[in-house]
Amino acid sequence: MNPERLDELIDKYAFGTISPEELQELLDWYRSAEIGAVEWPAEALEEEDHLQRRMLLRLQAQIREAPEISLAAATPAVPVAPVVPTKPMALPRGRVFRLRAWQVAACLLILFSTIWIVHQNQGLTGRPAWVEVRNPTGKIRATRLPDSSEVWLNAASTIRYSPDLGKGHDASREVFLEGEGYFDVAEDPAHSFVVHAGALTTTVLGTRFDIKSFPGEKQASVSVISGKVRVGDSARVLDVLTAARQLRVDTRTGNATTVTIDTSQVLGWRQGRLQYSAQTMEEIAASLGRWYNIRFVFANPAIGRCRYYLNFENTISLQQLLATLKETTDLNFQDDVARHTVTISGNGCN
Repeated sequence: MNPERLDELIDKYAFGTISPEELQELLDWYRSAEIGAVEWPAEALEEEDHLQRRMLLRLQAQIREAPEISLAAATPAVPVAPVVPTKPMALPRGRVFRLRAWQVAACLLILFSTIWIVHQNQGLTGRPAWVEVRNPTGKIRATRLPDSSEVWLNAASTIRYSPDLGKGHDASREVFLEGEGYFDVAEDPAHSFVVHAGALTTTVLGTRFDIKSFPGEKQASVSVISGKVRVGDSARVLDVLTAARQLRVDTRTGNATTVTIDTSQVLGWRQGRLQYSAQTMEEIAASLGRWYNIRFVFANPAIGRCRYYLNFENTISLQQLLATLKETTDLNFQDDVARHTVTISGNGCN
């Protein structure tokens, strides 16, 4: 590579304007240049923010001690797993074109140490190993996955997946769910879509279904809106579900039952409703707690066993909701704003 072209590429890298093709050209030149080995200080492992500066100072110190170092020295050493710098260190434009050979070596060792680390941790594309989508309380979030499947996350729910989901040679389609999600899976007969949620694994080819599996809750469920899914745990297949069927699993014992459901009830949350059909107050309080980011406390534990039919718009304020609940149930609700708690008192159920 002629010096002018090399200066141009270094200049573009220094100012963050280098294209992927030009970066590859610089990589190819580096591999053929055989830049000398450098021994990196161990303390650099702990200092992410100053890594590049410390590396450059170390190089300059070594060059002062051994001025004979040149591009014809031994093959480059792989740095000892330093932390990935967040971005290339900008150099003043006036200095870029006055770089001597050893300065080029210093800059490129920083560059390729960074690239090597990124490749080790993220692969050649520089993409993260996983994408995590967290949905906070009080919201519903829709996400399109890389394979064109869609998922809606209920409040306080999280999904994790590969950025290459459904792509590449093996086209794996696996996601990890914590909380509640409604899935509309893109059809791909050759590759199953797999959802891991707590102890449950749900496998589908193309369908619409809802999974609910919140940490600490007594029951998890898988509800099929259309199509067919297979649900299992680590030991066995629990059931193969078709439309309007729901598998309920006791998270403490692992016992599972399958029931027929009204799918409109299952989809109420996705349509902007806080909707409960013969659910216990314990289940209702857990759901409302996630939506309003508040903790419900039972003055009488037996209240948690009472079942109710409730239906609210999810835009209703907490104060309005509590006032309505007080009117329609025999319960009292004491809101403690400072502690983010609501205490429920009244008669319980057997």
